[in-house]
Amino acid sequence: MTRIGSLIGATILATAGIAGTAQAQDFDLRQFEGTTLDLLYAEISFIPGLKELLPEFEELTGIHVNIETLSEAAARQKAQIESASGSGAFDIVGIQSGNLPLYVQNGWLKPVSDYFGNPAVSNPDQLDIDDFIPSTLQGMAVDGNQYCLPFFAATVMLYYQIDKFEQAGITEPPKTFEDLLDVAKRVHTPEVPAIALRGSPPSSAGNIWTFNLFLYGEGGRYFADYPNDLSVTVDSPEALSALETFVTLKRGYAPEGSVNFVFDDVVTAMQQGNVVMAIDGAPLAGRILDPEQSKVAGNLGFAVVPGGTAGPKPSFASHGLCISAASDTPDAAYLFLEWATSAETMVKISQNSSYLATPRNAVWENEAFIEKYNFDFGGGSFLAAYQQSLAVAPADYYPPIPVWGLISDRMGQAVQAAEIGQQTPAEALAAASRDISDILKTEGYRN
Repeated sequence: MTRIGSLIGATILATAGIAGTAQAQDFDLRQFEGTTLDLLYAEISFIPGLKELLPEFEELTGIHVNIETLSEAAARQKAQIESASGSGAFDIVGIQSGNLPLYVQNGWLKPVSDYFGNPAVSNPDQLDIDDFIPSTLQGMAVDGNQYCLPFFAATVMLYYQIDKFEQAGITEPPKTFEDLLDVAKRVHTPEVPAIALRGSPPSSAGNIWTFNLFLYGEGGRYFADYPNDLSVTVDSPEALSALETFVTLKRGYAPEGSVNFVFDDVVTAMQQGNVVMAIDGAPLAGRILDPEQSKVAGNLGFAVVPGGTAGPKPSFASHGLCISAASDTPDAAYLFLEWATSAETMVKISQNSSYLATPRNAVWENEAFIEKYNFDFGGGSFLAAYQQSLAVAPADYYPPIPVWGLISDRMGQAVQAAEIGQQTPAEALAAASRDISDILKTEGYRN
């Protein structure tokens, strides 16, 4: 997770160097021949490329895999409903780190660590557990048990149009929130607003994905001392400063209608050059720079997001593939997980799709990966900015509490209420604090 400099040249691990690990297993790869596995998750990058490789896995093992994809919110809801019912409809579910504690609390998953060291189904060379970026493993673990294998390391970065900065006399990207407000003021025009940010509140994929970086960057937090002291602190002076900055950006320097922006809207706004800056997912760069659609290819700069008194705190989430406790073929499911999250498979997916959010160091150092994704148009190396962001992103960006989904939704509503002027930032945070305290009491976390 360090070794930023090695990205460009120190130690290159070519694709051929990680090929063939599946075939090196000393157990029977076809022991589950004829099995069908069903997988559910969102259509985020990695999944489309994984679908293309399924015939390769079936030829290798005789196992057929069906993948159902929905929007992230719909996939989360369906997976939780099916898990709660114990239906066994899905052998494998994708889970984002903020939602994992709920699954673990309810016993909906079989830990993948149960298989580590089992020569019947696990190949240590293919698993190569130490190759994963530690924070991505941490996001997929609870109380020391590894429940899922990571396939996606998500963080955010600041994107900006290089020529717009140059025209405004700006020589480097903003490093503080104060800088960001100053830059926004200098580059903003009615025709090309300064910045695009998520605004829609639902779920942890909504505005909280972005707002939290302002909250943590100012030294704010959700609880006084999680998990020891669950006193709610979302109405602290630090939180108020964060929300005031966020609202100023949204109301003064963002496109019309951005109060309802989801990540697709942010991507399109940046991709089409309709904004000067955007803060959103680093994994979205492949879409923003899609050669068939992008109007900013060749003119895009990349930087770690600005910070406040606590420094930059980029968003972070790990996504993993997990085995349902209700699956009647968990061993076959694990065999698939190990293959799907291997460095060999991830390199292939990075080449057959726009997948670049890999949690594996070996892929970050792969020559083909670097050649395809190390965008640099004079505004800094994309891959370097990505790794720098991962290095400072909080692993517990979403507090690992099973009721995080309820808390996140309520906080997202408060942020939007301030965005649209329904409440002042102080009023919105005070109301959210009361309601989150009630959620904790209702769910048995506080008296």
